[in-house]
Amino acid sequence: MILVTGGTGLVGSHLLYHLTGKGHTVRAIYRKESNIEEVRKLFRFYDPQSETLLERIQWVEADLSDYFALEDALKQVKQVYHAAAMVSFNPGESDKMLQVNTEGTANLMNACLQCKVEKVCYVSSIASLGKQIDGRQVDEMVEWQPDDHRSAYSYSKFRAEMEVWRASKEGIPVVIVNPSVIIGPVNWLRSSGRLFYSLKRGMPFYTNGGTGFVDVRDVAKAVVLLMESDAVNERFILNGENLTFKEFFTLAANEMGKRPPFIKVSKVITEIGWRANLLLCLIAGKAPAITKDTARTAQTISKYSAQKFASKFDYTFIPVKESIQNAVRWFKTIEKND
Repeated sequence: MILVTGGTGLVGSHLLYHLTGKGHTVRAIYRKESNIEEVRKLFRFYDPQSETLLERIQWVEADLSDYFALEDALKQVKQVYHAAAMVSFNPGESDKMLQVNTEGTANLMNACLQCKVEKVCYVSSIASLGKQIDGRQVDEMVEWQPDDHRSAYSYSKFRAEMEVWRASKEGIPVVIVNPSVIIGPVNWLRSSGRLFYSLKRGMPFYTNGGTGFVDVRDVAKAVVLLMESDAVNERFILNGENLTFKEFFTLAANEMGKRPPFIKVSKVITEIGWRANLLLCLIAGKAPAITKDTARTAQTISKYSAQKFASKFDYTFIPVKESIQNAVRWFKTIEKND
């Protein structure tokens, strides 16, 4: 038996599709019944005749904060794919994010130890890695360093990784993957779907920054390859391409039939912008649309190397343009059906 946490998320749902397609019976943790329907839609998007695959999923309602619920979910489980996470750059949600990402992972690892799970894969993030030095690409050897420019999300994922490494020292074989920005079919207002939603509404601005992007289908295939391999107590970066934000938004806008961003926003403007937005949101009692973390990320160029994984499995990642096409096709399908 295999357990997937975060089964209704972008990575989790694709993991379920990939694993059931390989003939596995999978137990999946969820928190809201309504989100399961999104998984069904995703399966039908890839395969209209996917009902037999959906029948291989055993849904279990559980929360990472509930240790005993996790123990129950882990009965007879040999492998765990931990893909559940909270992603937020709202300063007001920092404590909650630490609770979900860090304390939740600690609970899960303790339950895995108690239930004698044979192997765990943790889906982390490039946010938990170190930064570039002298312009070179970040690889698995670049270690995370605490500094004033670390987001609460970055800190929570780094702390969560420490819990996974701790479990490895206590006897569970683990692998950790650090995907870059994951592109794929997802709700407009979740994960990378927000990037496409901004373009849909007409986003004229772009910044100087850039980062790595990876197809969610690659992430799903990669973690399964790692779990079925001899890789133990290692981390692997998963990254398809490094692009500037302008390059990414131009590709996505063209695919969506929208005008690409054409107004360049300087670092000074973004620094003024997040402060002004924060002040207005404090007055209005709303969550800020732009934060210090997102503003500074928008102006930072980061590049990542997935050479370690690609070499081990002779793997070729899907081009970002094809990832965008797949995501846009999903958005158009959902809009048509809704």
